[in-house]
Amino acid sequence: MFKFPGDCRVALVSPSGMCDRDTVAAGKEMLEKCGCTVKIMPHVFDGGALPHLSAPDEKRAEDINQAVADENIDMLWAVRGGAGALRILNRIDWKLWQLRRTPLAGFSDITALHWAMAKFGVNTHIAAPMMKYLADDRDTMTAGSLLAAINGEKISLRLPALRPGEISGIPLAGNIAVAAALCGTGYLPDTGGKVLILEEVGESPYRIDRMLTQLLLAGVFERCAGIIFGNFTDCGEVPGVMDVLRDFTARVNCPVCYGLAHGHELPFFSVSGEQLISVTPR
Repeated sequence: MFKFPGDCRVALVSPSGMCDRDTVAAGKEMLEKCGCTVKIMPHVFDGGALPHLSAPDEKRAEDINQAVADENIDMLWAVRGGAGALRILNRIDWKLWQLRRTPLAGFSDITALHWAMAKFGVNTHIAAPMMKYLADDRDTMTAGSLLAAINGEKISLRLPALRPGEISGIPLAGNIAVAAALCGTGYLPDTGGKVLILEEVGESPYRIDRMLTQLLLAGVFERCAGIIFGNFTDCGEVPGVMDVLRDFTARVNCPVCYGLAHGHELPFFSVSGEQLISVTPR
């Protein structure tokens, strides 16, 4: 278990799918044990017209806008991913978020919001576990990296390489499918100089290949400082995924590493847009 610095006031939001009340309660209790004051925003459990959404689009966006505007809130934390964050990007008050710069923690479908935050220069995105994983306090690596991400501490890692080379820069983490869905929209950020940390869940190798190719053709990898692949959970046989990653590596010019514990399983290595990450290949 970790302790937040001071009294961190956290607003729980659900920009994507519905999270059951017991899981949210367990995550809330965990955050409170870590020294946080926790507020559950009004529409987290509303339910939407579509079963994969936690609430109607306007209500999910309203919770985020209100939490960002609230001077008594230090941080937003998504209760789960799923699907739907992309639907509310045009309902977010980005000028307000640029002014307030309130951090948002989460991952997976929350990539849509994190990458849009990067697009608008709000670099307080934190790729971190959500309620399902927070309730397990036995994982010291997950807790330690989360605290380091919240505090903006420098990261130094050694990881196996697909294309050797030193990697150094500000991390931008994301789910490959969600990042690919941002192509052609006004919410795809400039990735120049960024260290891209990419993970996936439940996708076949051929689909991962297609999505990486889409990002490649969109210019996402042209000027990035390096690429780190995290977990590929339930994505078929490991050799199949690694074949795709090796083939992809031959089509980019930056260093590429893999094996970071980041994605849909524990342990989870958290990163934020206010950290500097350095990776030495091994």
